[in-house]
Amino acid sequence: MQSNEELKKRLLDMLEQDKEFRYAVAGAIGYKEILDRIVALEERMNERFAKVDERFAKVDERFAKVEEDIRDLRKDLNDLRRDMQEGFRRHDEEFARIRRDIGEIRRYMERTSLTLEEEARDVISYRLKDKGLTLSISRLELPDIEIDIYGIDTEYCIVGEVKTRASPKVIEEVDKDIEMLCSKYPSYLRKRIIKAIYAMQVTPDAVKEAEKRKIWVVTATKDLTPLVI
Repeated sequence: MQSNEELKKRLLDMLEQDKEFRYAVAGAIGYKEILDRIVALEERMNERFAKVDERFAKVDERFAKVEEDIRDLRKDLNDLRRDMQEGFRRHDEEFARIRRDIGEIRRYMERTSLTLEEEARDVISYRLKDKGLTLSISRLELPDIEIDIYGIDTEYCIVGEVKTRASPKVIEEVDKDIEMLCSKYPSYLRKRIIKAIYAMQVTPDAVKEAEKRKIWVVTATKDLTPLVI
């Protein structure tokens, strides 16, 4: 049996002396190197593919999260749309109810105003008659002025306003009405003018203003200022 040294020497001799053997060995060695390189390349490629797969997996996770967020956002938008539609519906219903209420209030105020004016004319006519004056009191409507309380005879006329609540500003309106009549419609006035206010409520400041302007302030139960003739 040959020793390792003898085998090595024989192989070296064959490589030196046998050309075909030398080519065969060289080819075998080269093929192995190629195989080794291919194996190494496959390993590197597999590592890279693994990293790519890992990255794609992360991208897929992100896309899945984005899709979930989009679904949640779409749901929130749908909920918001429903809430807005419901809000608009309630708003329309509330607006319609408010319009009905305003209409009812307006009609009530018109009825109340008319009734209050009628009451004012009756009360003032009675109070004047009690003081010895008989005037037919009605509403005066001219192109640019409307007067709630108006009555006239040969010597006297009465000019006044009817309000649910009298303030100092309302008191001033009586003198303004008289000024308007004096400048544009003097035939509707007489030498002796009774200035009057009929109201359901009268503020203390309005009473003071009426006393200063000598305006007769009347309520359903009493006179708040004296009648000045």
